[in-house]
Amino acid sequence: MERKGTGKLRVINNQKVFDYFINEKRGTKKEIAQKTNVSIMTIGTILNDFLSRGIIVENELIYVEKGRPTHQYKLNPDYYHRCMMFVKKEYDCCFIVYCLKNALGELIESKEIKKKELVGEDIVECLNQIIEEDKSLQYISLGLPAIISNNQVIESDIASLKGFPFDKKIQKEIILMNDIKCIAYGYNQIHHQNVCFLTFPKDSGPGCGMILDNQLIDGNNGIAGEIAYLPLFDFLKKREFDNSLEKIIQVVATTIVMYNPHLLILTGENIKEDDLDAIQKGCLNYVPNHFMPSLKYQENCEDYYFQGLEGQIIKRIQF
Repeated sequence: MERKGTGKLRVINNQKVFDYFINEKRGTKKEIAQKTNVSIMTIGTILNDFLSRGIIVENELIYVEKGRPTHQYKLNPDYYHRCMMFVKKEYDCCFIVYCLKNALGELIESKEIKKKELVGEDIVECLNQIIEEDKSLQYISLGLPAIISNNQVIESDIASLKGFPFDKKIQKEIILMNDIKCIAYGYNQIHHQNVCFLTFPKDSGPGCGMILDNQLIDGNNGIAGEIAYLPLFDFLKKREFDNSLEKIIQVVATTIVMYNPHLLILTGENIKEDDLDAIQKGCLNYVPNHFMPSLKYQENCEDYYFQGLEGQIIKRIQF
């Protein structure tokens, strides 16, 4: 039977229930009503509509001590699939790393592809093959070691990616993310706390990802955190970086006084855990001790990276 109801209210209630399933994945009619503040009767109508559209499926019967068993509903695993992919450069090689998940967040496939040299068409070929093979794929996020502004690659540690028109080459809409910002976002998604990440990659400039008040600091046109442009590097003239320990200390100290983070996590090939003590002491030449954050080192950030890419997709999903 076709649903009737006030237009705007119906749209709002649909979105509330849809958002519930995106975030919680499954629930009974009563649980959904309690979480969304929508009446049981309206929830029942919406669930029937969602069932007919293939958005959700009946999961199982929930038995209680008193009363009749109740149906639990869950998001249809194949209602949509999502692909989270990132590109990284390590020493003399590049890697395309991705995972494919269903609507419930269950892993379908994961893969790492090694390339001696990487161009944008390699990424396009990989993504378009995934799209061709998975007809349920709707959402794609791509993390790059690059300056991203308005979903365009302005600069990149991988020179061939600069200005590459991903939006025109990929058969689906794609979300582009800067690597270290995405990692910071993923950390916040997992740990639910503010954080500042600093990366010092080999043969490239440092970058920063900052979460403040649970919000990613992106700036006016997306270049917030591009600390490679700090005057101490004079990058526009030199076109190269001094990655000495003293320069790293100056970057860390500058970041501390700009953002005043509670937790600052350092990563990248130009730094190691043994450097933390020297960095801590060096920063005290510039920053009073009582302003110093907790400094930590993180060698592998891939879990945070994937979580950040996935989070960027989830927050954009609309009914």
